Amino acid sequence: MTDDPQQALIELKRIGLINDHATLDSQSSDHTPWYLQVFFGLSGVLASVLFLAFLTLILVETNILDSTAGIFIVGALLSAAGGFMFHHEHIRQSPFWHGLAFAISGAGQVYIAIALFMEGIVPISLWLFLLIKTLLTILMPNFVYRLLSSAIALGCIVYLLSYYGIPEFSLGLLALVVIVANLQRYSLLQRVPHKARLAAFDISKAVAHSSALVLLGVSVYFIVSEGTYAVATYNEGFHYNYYLAQGLLTLASLYAAYLILRRYHFKTLSVAGLIIVSALAVLGVMSIYVSGLLATSLVIVIAMANSQRLLLGAGVFALVGYVFWYYYQLDTSLLTKSISMLIIGIGLLLMRWLLIGRYFANHRHSEGLYHD
Repeated sequence: MTDDPQQALIELKRIGLINDHATLDSQSSDHTPWYLQVFFGLSGVLASVLFLAFLTLILVETNILDSTAGIFIVGALLSAAGGFMFHHEHIRQSPFWHGLAFAISGAGQVYIAIALFMEGIVPISLWLFLLIKTLLTILMPNFVYRLLSSAIALGCIVYLLSYYGIPEFSLGLLALVVIVANLQRYSLLQRVPHKARLAAFDISKAVAHSSALVLLGVSVYFIVSEGTYAVATYNEGFHYNYYLAQGLLTLASLYAAYLILRRYHFKTLSVAGLIIVSALAVLGVMSIYVSGLLATSLVIVIAMANSQRLLLGAGVFALVGYVFWYYYQLDTSLLTKSISMLIIGIGLLLMRWLLIGRYFANHRHSEGLYHD
């Protein structure tokens, strides 16, 4: 990547992400660093809470909040006002305008959620909320807003899968979304019309990060035991199938390995490809009851392949936290857990030594002899 905006624009034109007639003035991409975007986003969330409390104190004196329809209409109007401000942000480029739009739209989403779930979490309300969050992810031109909306939408999907008694598909589906959003983003964007590619790129970037965070959260903190989903599902005789869930997650990981190998022009049936596939299969079998290990490893590998330091840090933090959290759970003896973690660690180290220390070293040595 280059720090020169003009050179970056030329490269984006070359790979077909933006129109050939575009100029620097016509591109509205935000050059604000990610940590400032997160800071503005958190400020917007806090402002949304304060604005929500202030507006509620005013509306509580009226009869608007006494009906579900009234609460929903207020939420829809606030969301529309926030969206209007976001779309006209280029007229008044200021943090105040940006934070105000976030606060108003965020408060509107809270009102909509209250209206939909006032009488409890039911599937029809959850499906409607999922549709709203999906539309807002597409329509709201703000990275943090899209990040939160897409994360909530994915969380709704996970809950719906649990409600219908098929939570085993959650990890595999989330892993597939992470893989497509991170490893196949540019190939998919080339199929989008030129006028919509810049917006599609921003949406895919938000989904890439949110899906990875949701995958880490679900695999590390919610895939614990059958009792975790017994509350959400309507089936009283529910039994969580660890083998099916781990099998789907392993298949998704193998697909990610295939995409990465193809990126670096390695064949799947080559020696390196077979070693990597074998390592994933071994890790998948060994971590049937510790699915967070494979999920966090998948996020770390994708982050390293795409040079995403923020995602890499989140994956490493989740992996370390998961190991400590899993080890000190009192559902199995610490000796059994120590032996299982030791076997997994030794197996991964052997695979790494075989792949890097033996194959790639011999491959480079043979290439050096050939060139000599």
